[in-house]
Amino acid sequence: MKKTLLFKKKSCFIWVFLFSILYCQLLYAQTPPTCSGSWGPPIVNQTFGQGSPTTMWHGPLASFAPGVSTGTVFVGPNGGSANGNLAPGESGLVRNSGTPVVNEWWINQTDHTGNPNGLMMLIDAPLTPNKILAEYLINDLCPNTTLRLSIWVLNTNLASSTNYQGYVYPNLTLKVVNPTSNAIIGSSITGNVPADTNWHQYSLIFNNSNDSSIRLQIISHVAGPGNDLAIDDITVQPCIPATIQAIPGASTILCPNVNATVNFTATLTGSSYNPAEYQWQYSSDGGVTWADQGSPTGNPTYTFNSNGKPPGNYLIRFKVGPQGSVLNSQCNAVSQTASVTIGSLPVVTDRTIKSCYIQTNPSTASFNLTTANITSEQGTTKRYFPSLTDATNGTNEITTPTTYIAPNGFVFVRVTNSNGCFAVAKVTLQVIPPTTSPVLVDQIICIEGRTTLDAGPGFNSYIWNTGATTQKINNVGVGTYWVDLKSGECITRQTVKVYASSNPVIQSIDITNNTATINANGGTPPYQFALDQTGNWQDSNIFKNLTRGQHIFYVKDKYNCIPVSVELTVVNLVNIITPNNDGKNDSIDYSALAYKKNLNFEVYDRYGKKIYVANKIRNLTWDGTSSGKKLSTATYWYTISWNENNKSNTAIRYNGWILVKNRD
Repeated sequence: MKKTLLFKKKSCFIWVFLFSILYCQLLYAQTPPTCSGSWGPPIVNQTFGQGSPTTMWHGPLASFAPGVSTGTVFVGPNGGSANGNLAPGESGLVRNSGTPVVNEWWINQTDHTGNPNGLMMLIDAPLTPNKILAEYLINDLCPNTTLRLSIWVLNTNLASSTNYQGYVYPNLTLKVVNPTSNAIIGSSITGNVPADTNWHQYSLIFNNSNDSSIRLQIISHVAGPGNDLAIDDITVQPCIPATIQAIPGASTILCPNVNATVNFTATLTGSSYNPAEYQWQYSSDGGVTWADQGSPTGNPTYTFNSNGKPPGNYLIRFKVGPQGSVLNSQCNAVSQTASVTIGSLPVVTDRTIKSCYIQTNPSTASFNLTTANITSEQGTTKRYFPSLTDATNGTNEITTPTTYIAPNGFVFVRVTNSNGCFAVAKVTLQVIPPTTSPVLVDQIICIEGRTTLDAGPGFNSYIWNTGATTQKINNVGVGTYWVDLKSGECITRQTVKVYASSNPVIQSIDITNNTATINANGGTPPYQFALDQTGNWQDSNIFKNLTRGQHIFYVKDKYNCIPVSVELTVVNLVNIITPNNDGKNDSIDYSALAYKKNLNFEVYDRYGKKIYVANKIRNLTWDGTSSGKKLSTATYWYTISWNENNKSNTAIRYNGWILVKNRD
C-alpha cells in the first residue's frame, strides 16, 4: 500500500468491509467435512517456481505457475505502475516481499518454499471487496475423496502499519468451485492474517464427489488501506486412512514343493473412501518393481499362491483409493508391506546302506538309517518313513531309525530345513547275506577216525569253537563244530558236522555146494569182501571152492573202517540116501546144528513142491519119506537155513540136491 493511502478514512470502506464480512459469513456458513484418517502427501504443489537472481520481477504468470490466473493486473517483468511499485489491484512474481522500489512499509521476506531464488505471488489488494486475487485450475484429482487444499499467506505490511487508524488486515476467502458450473464445492475464511513476518498456512477441507477438476478462488473480501499480501505453496492432499495394513503383517514362510497359499486382508482405519477400491501387488526384488495382481477390486482380500514361483522373498502390499481411482497415483494410498518367503528346498541325495544279516532271520538285517549321508546342509531335521506317500504326508513314521529291522527294500527320509521346507530322499536297504565256505561240508568218518576241517581261503578271519583261529583245524573226531567266518564287516557262523559212518551189515550168506554168496547192506557202498583174513579184499561178494570147516567172512564199506564179520562152519552135506533100513545112509541127520537159531530143513521135489520139513520136532532128520510114505527114487532139492547168534542175526542158507534111492 502507499503511505498516503494508509491514512484515508473513507467511511464507505468501513461500511463495505462490514458488509463483506456479513455476506461471507452468511454465504459460507457450513460444517466442513473432516478427515478421520491422516493427510497423505500432496498430490498438487504449486510453488510458483524459481526466478533469476538478477531479475526483480518475473513473468508471465502462466510460465511460472501453470493453471494460475489472477483477477488483478499482473505486472510482469516490467514491475508495477507506481514507479515500479505495485499499485492497488496489481500483482507480480518476486523473490522478496520487499521488492518494490519504495518498500519502507513492506517487510523483506523470502518465499515459503525455500528454494534458491524461489518466487511468491505478491499482491497489492484492490480497494474494493470480493475481488478474486488469484484462481488456480487443478485437474486430475481423485473423485469421491476428502481433500485438503492449503495455501501459505504472508502479510507483507510492517507490523507497525497496524497502528494506523483504518488499517485493514488481509482476510481471504478460499473457495473451491466446479470449473464448468461454478457450483461451490467448499469454502473457508482465513480471518486476519497477522502482520508478524511469518508465513501462515490456511486450509480448506472439501469433498469433491465426482469432480476430478476444481477451481480454487482466492478472494479478498475486505477493502481498505493495508491489505497487502503474498501467497505461496498451494497444495492439495487426500485424506487417507490412518492405518493401511495387509493382515497378516508378519512374515510367512511357504515352500516350493507345496502349493501353499497365504490369505491377506486389507484393513483400513479412519478411511474416507466410500467405497474403497484395492489393487494388490507383490514385489520379488525388494520393492524395486511391483506387479499388479489382478484388476482393481472392491474386495479387500487377496490370496498369494506359491505355485510356480521360485524361492525368494516376496513383499505384499495394496494400493487403496476411492472407487474408480486406484490406478491414479494421485488418488491412492499405499499400505505397509507384508512379506512372504518361499523357502528353498534342502538338497538331498539318494543313498544306499548295507547291513549284515540277522542270524536267526537271514533275509533281514538291522539298519541304522541315520548313517545314510543324504544331505550336508546344516540345521536340518530328518524323519524316516516306510513309503514315499508316508514321507510326503508325515504318516507312519519309523520310530526306531537306529535299529530298523527290514529285508531288502527302501525307506524314505523327509529332510526339513530351517525354513520349514522339506525334500524326500530314498534310501536303498541291502541285506548282506551270509558268506559261507563252499568247501566246508559235513564229513563221515569211522567212529574211531580223525579228520581235517578246512574253511577255505578268502575270509578276513576265522574263529573255531575249538578256539583255533586258522583256516583249518586238524585231528578232529566225530562231533559238531562251528566257525565264525568274517567277510568285510559281517561274520557268518557256519556249522559243520563230522558223522560216524554206519557199518555195513552181513544180512545173509547163501551157500550152494562149496560156493558162498555174501549179502550185505547198510553202511555206504561200494563194499569189499574178504575171507578168513583181512589182507585180501575183493569187490565180489562170492567165494568159491570153500573147504569144509570153520570160515570167517569180512565186509567193509567205502570208509574203510573196521570190517564186520560173520564166522560160519561149512558143513559136510549129504547128497544121497538109501532108506532101506540096513543101517547105512538110511537118512539125513542135521541134529548136530540144533543149536542154531531158527534152524530149518526143507525138501522140495523137482517141481518145487515142498514135500518135507525137518525141524527140531523131527530132530532135524529125513528118511526119504513124505507124509509117512516112501518116495520114489529121484533127485530132490533142499534148503537148510538159520540165523547166526550175532547182533545182525546173519541169515545162513544152504541150497543143494539129494538123491533118494530106494532098494526094494
